[in-house]
Amino acid sequence: MKNLRNLLFSLICLLTSIVNANSENVRIGFEGGILWADIRAEETAQALANLSGSTVTYTYDEATWVGRVFADYELSTETALEVGFFVTGSLDATYTISGASATEGYDATGVDVAAVFKSDGLYFKAGMHRSELNGAASLNIGGTTYNISETISGNGFLVGGGIEIDDSRIGYTYYSDVGGDSDSDMSMITYGIFF
Repeated sequence: MKNLRNLLFSLICLLTSIVNANSENVRIGFEGGILWADIRAEETAQALANLSGSTVTYTYDEATWVGRVFADYELSTETALEVGFFVTGSLDATYTISGASATEGYDATGVDVAAVFKSDGLYFKAGMHRSELNGAASLNIGGTTYNISETISGNGFLVGGGIEIDDSRIGYTYYSDVGGDSDSDMSMITYGIFF
């Protein structure tokens, strides 16, 4: 998390200097929406069933909320450089075996940088992100609870696009390798406004 904060602080300093140098080309915005990611609950349930020799029932979240603050620096009317910071809600799963239960949850935070290409109210973006994936799990056996948590971080790419009209936009973005984990991808649909 310390590295992510340092990177975010550096990006904010860079954006502040750009804004002061040429404020008419910079737009600040916020977008929020829904995020989908596969936490592979079915695979975990099968692994638990194989280990225990028992039937495992499970429930899991398929989607959660996402929020993102960003700055758009227009290089021309058709291109821009975008820098953002995102945070997600938790995707949770619960597993039940006779006499025991387990839960797990995952959330993510990160910074991203992308080149944005615009034409006729449409936009396309491609870039990269640095993100952290936080996981927490608990296991309850006979009234005793065991907890574990882990955070991983790493880089990945992003692609997206959408519709931009005046000071608002609707978009889709795909993030690969969240937290640097090649099995952790996420997709989000957002509505955003510029200030």
